[in-house]
Amino acid sequence: MSGRLVGVLGGTGPAATAYFLQRLVERTEARCDQDHVRTLAFNDTAIPDRTAFLLGRSDRSPLAALIEDGQLLEACGCDLLALPCNTAHGFFDELQGALGIPVVHMVRETAAAASAVGLARIGVLATSGTVAADLYGHEAARLGVDCLYPDSATQARVNRIIFDEVKAGRFVEPAALEALAAPLRAAGCDGVVLGCTELSLAFGGVTRAAGLPVVDALDVLADCVIMRAGRPPKTSKNLSLRN
Repeated sequence: MSGRLVGVLGGTGPAATAYFLQRLVERTEARCDQDHVRTLAFNDTAIPDRTAFLLGRSDRSPLAALIEDGQLLEACGCDLLALPCNTAHGFFDELQGALGIPVVHMVRETAAAASAVGLARIGVLATSGTVAADLYGHEAARLGVDCLYPDSATQARVNRIIFDEVKAGRFVEPAALEALAAPLRAAGCDGVVLGCTELSLAFGGVTRAAGLPVVDALDVLADCVIMRAGRPPKTSKNLSLRN
C-alpha cells in the first residue's frame, strides 16, 4: 500500500464528518481509486459536547474521549490525524501532546489560508464555544490578521443553525448566510470564515456572502490533509478562498 494513512477523528458531528470525507474525494486529483487519500474514520458520536463544556454548562469534558479515540487511530497505523470540528480544537494542545503522530490544526491552517490571500480582517461564524475560547482570534493574531465575531443577536442565529437545524438534519437555505455575514461586512471585515463544520455542511456551495468572499475551514482542512498525505489536490479546487 502507498500513501500515508489519515485517521479521521469524527463524530463531532457525524454529518459534518461524512461531508469532510466527501470533500477529500472531491478535492483530490485522481484518475483511479489508488490515487485517493487512504483514510480510517472513527465516527464517535459519544464524545461529550465541546461547546457545553467550554461554556461551563457541562462538567463532562470531551478531552478524555478525544485522546482515547486519537490513540486508537494511532494504534491502527494512522500517520496523521484530521479533526473536522473547529470547537474541538480548544483541546488541541492536550490531544496533540498525548499522541505520537501529528494532528492537522484546522483553525491555524484556516487563519493562514485567509492571510495568504490577503485578508486583513476576518469575520468568523462559529459555535459559542469556539467564540468563547477565541480560537480564531489567537491564531489570526499570530499572523497579524484581525478577527471579529458576530454580535449577540447574530451569534444566537448562528447557534440555532448549527444546533437546532444542521445537527437536527434540517435543511438550511443557502441565502441564510447573507444575514449572518452582513453585520460582519458592516464592521469592516473583508472575508467571512465558516468556522464550524456544520456551517460548512449548510453553506458549502455558497461562494460569497454579503459581497464578501468565503473561507471554508473544512475545505482548508481537506486540502491540507490531501497534501500531507502525499496526494495532489485539484488545482481548480485548491483555493481555500472561494472567489
